[in-house]
Amino acid sequence: MKTFRFPLQRVLEWRALQLRVEEEKLAGLQQQLASLLKLREKLASERTRSESHLFASGTAAGSDLQSWALYQARLAKQQELLKTQFAQCEKLIAEQRQRLLKARTDHRVLERLKERRWRQWVFLNDREVEDTAAEVYLAKWGREDLENKTAETA
Repeated sequence: MKTFRFPLQRVLEWRALQLRVEEEKLAGLQQQLASLLKLREKLASERTRSESHLFASGTAAGSDLQSWALYQARLAKQQELLKTQFAQCEKLIAEQRQRLLKARTDHRVLERLKERRWRQWVFLNDREVEDTAAEVYLAKWGREDLENKTAETA
């Protein structure tokens, strides 16, 4: 009996590696998105903190208001830049998900083919074992029948 051998095993392994690489790329992009979200939350809390700090004192000098306005403008620029980075990251994630789906599909196709070949091999192997068993039984039965006939004539 031959052992099962899938002729496309190396291709299957390569597809599995490709799938893991695409998953890791997606995970990296999702981590990048999470860090952008944290940064956005940090900027929002900075804006709120600076407003509450300025207005908590009750009176503010003109220079304080000017500094605060410049600080708010810088925060607004950072938020706009962050918004652009956020949109770009979401776009990259969507593209990466498509690549991941393709890699997953390619891998799954080969896995299904391997499973189908395995079942076919098992079926043929079982049939070979049954054929061998039937041949042994028939040979034994034929031998016993021959022995019985020779014993009767003697």
